[in-house]
Amino acid sequence: MRLGELVGAIGGLGLLVAGFLPWYSAGGEDATAWQAFSVTDIVLAATAVMGLSVAICVLFRISVSYPVAGSSVAAGFGAVAVILIVIRMINPPGSGDVSLEFGAWLGLASAAAVAIGGYLGMQPIKAPKPSAA
Repeated sequence: MRLGELVGAIGGLGLLVAGFLPWYSAGGEDATAWQAFSVTDIVLAATAVMGLSVAICVLFRISVSYPVAGSSVAAGFGAVAVILIVIRMINPPGSGDVSLEFGAWLGLASAAAVAIGGYLGMQPIKAPKPSAA
């Protein structure tokens, strides 16, 4: 497994975990990504699945062409997820005094990891240099 697949898989797993952690708190109540979002959570779940699917495909040798194609899709989903998370961090759902919790920061870092892992997974494999005899 290359670095891109590993980074994307760790980001995907982190994004799945972050979805169940508190993202926002207001008035003593916490809200997870699943509770706070209506469409963004679906994009986050799809991003996590894309990050994990590339690594699963590589580990189980399911396809030789999917890792590069899946990495490009994962990079796109990761970039969109980062943008959506940043927007929701700047403008949190609800009204009143809403504060960010650990899940939002973990979600942002994980989405960025999926995007970076997807980008790294798209890079061509470098052939080893011939040894000098």
